[in-house]
Amino acid sequence: MNKTRLPILLGVIITVLSASCEKRDHAGIISNLSKPDLSIKVTAAIAGFITDESNAPLAGAQVKAGNKQTITDEYGYFSINDVSLSEVAGFVKIAKAGYFDNYRTFLVNKDQETFVRAKMLLKKEAGVVDAVTGGTVTSTDGIKLTLPANGVVKADNGAVYTGDVHVNVRKIDPSNAEEVQLTLPGDERGTDVNEYLKLLKSYSSFAAELTGNAGERLQIAPGKQATVDMPVSAALLSLAPTTLELWSFNETNGLWKQEGQATKTGNNYRATVSHFSYWSDAIGYPLVNFTARVVNSTGQPLVHVPVMITIANQPMNAGFSKFAYTDADGYVYGAVLSNTGLVLDILTPCATSAYSHPFTTTNVDVDLGTLTGNLGQNTVTISGTVSNCDNAPVTDGYIQTYDNGFYNRINIVNGSFSFTGLACTNTEVNYVAVDKATNQQTAPQSLTLIPGVNDLGMLNACGISTVSTVSYTINNGATKILTAPVDTIGGFFTAQQTGWTTVLLLDAGQNTVPDWNFQFSGADVAGNDHKLTEVFSTSFPGARAYAPVPLTVTITEFGKAGGFITGSFSGLMLGFSDNSIQNIVCNFRVKRMN
Repeated sequence: MNKTRLPILLGVIITVLSASCEKRDHAGIISNLSKPDLSIKVTAAIAGFITDESNAPLAGAQVKAGNKQTITDEYGYFSINDVSLSEVAGFVKIAKAGYFDNYRTFLVNKDQETFVRAKMLLKKEAGVVDAVTGGTVTSTDGIKLTLPANGVVKADNGAVYTGDVHVNVRKIDPSNAEEVQLTLPGDERGTDVNEYLKLLKSYSSFAAELTGNAGERLQIAPGKQATVDMPVSAALLSLAPTTLELWSFNETNGLWKQEGQATKTGNNYRATVSHFSYWSDAIGYPLVNFTARVVNSTGQPLVHVPVMITIANQPMNAGFSKFAYTDADGYVYGAVLSNTGLVLDILTPCATSAYSHPFTTTNVDVDLGTLTGNLGQNTVTISGTVSNCDNAPVTDGYIQTYDNGFYNRINIVNGSFSFTGLACTNTEVNYVAVDKATNQQTAPQSLTLIPGVNDLGMLNACGISTVSTVSYTINNGATKILTAPVDTIGGFFTAQQTGWTTVLLLDAGQNTVPDWNFQFSGADVAGNDHKLTEVFSTSFPGARAYAPVPLTVTITEFGKAGGFITGSFSGLMLGFSDNSIQNIVCNFRVKRMN
């Protein structure tokens, strides 16, 4: 028996398909010694949840897929429809100020919806280096970076930079399956030096970003290189080889790219790099297709439950496990190591195994069929009916469950809903029922989950408006009105000093440039003690206007997260590019996202 534990991958490829149970073909997965054709595009949808490192929902994160963009709501949820993506490697980019960008890569099924989860890493400054003299910084988690003298340029235009270089670094532990699955970008597939698709086994990984004193992005100058020392995870140290392939994440196609070699020195790997983003010391291995469907004892599909795969006879925490999530019909699929004995574990949200299934791969695709396990006290079903304000069945709506790690978006079909998944025992969650057709919802309600059926009874999605709206007029012209959920609108409060509130709008085309974006100072209370100095909009010359004399923002409502921020402002501003007079009037009622 092979005692060396080899790597596997089961990327987050969670495609929400129809409720049928037919066998699925996943021709999009490219086997070993194949060069992926990334030019083949299909139209599909993508949705998911984004959290911070404490697993709290991250509101206001910008999510881009293809040429479309949206922002996460107060539950960290996002959805993008009818977007053209690479069939072999579709991906989303998630960005929020103060965090490293994250990327989720997946196989795309035409006209279907893919579901993902991602966790955002907060940037941490490891130190400051003089761009002229160069220097070394070491992060608190052990990543050491040495920048060359006169070796930094501005990322946007390549101009030489001579000021302070702020180095943000975060280590990602490859032995932590959840951390890798949710924070390491991509889906652990990459192309080697011959452009063949490989499955990566990482021994050390990190994210790094260089910024200037004004916050501008910086990069290593052409012809220069930085030296990186990356500590090996303790769980992997005894198996770490003398040399490893060096891989960087390609932000343009969502795959990793082999770019050199790293050499083991003590408990670290040392390498030289020509740019900064995400880097990993890894080995690329052959892969095969994997498919399975997970149901409960009555045949109901388990939805969005975590599935972990490890090498046989090795514990889950030995540093080699990977996990994914089932889709809305209970399917999980992806790429795994060929010719390897593996174990599939169905996990609860508490990271305990509810069911195990051993299997062995060869050099051909493997389909485990339908897995029916005795999941006991961990299986919960949430069901009920929902009516609208006319007491008719809701035909276009959803149930949102939230808090204590139980975040799910459950569609309402012809007035009814049913969801079967796994939960920790005695978990208390909150939920709301939303009627998208009338933009009405229930008040938030709580529920302590019990094993088996949790019948929520008859809900009435009525009484609370879900509509956010912003209207504005420039120079007495036509009034433009943007309304959520058709347009993407969100308000975000930052409690720093006197506080700042940002209102962000994207029109229904989900353009990447905000249609109307402004920020005002003041606490999260109603009143006239709020001031505004700038508005960013595609309607202004230079896409920006500023107020030499700050405008007063009158706030009539400042709700808590999930509530609304209502107010108005008006006055004279100047176009940023030509100082032209811009007489604006703006009224808004936006949902507070945090």
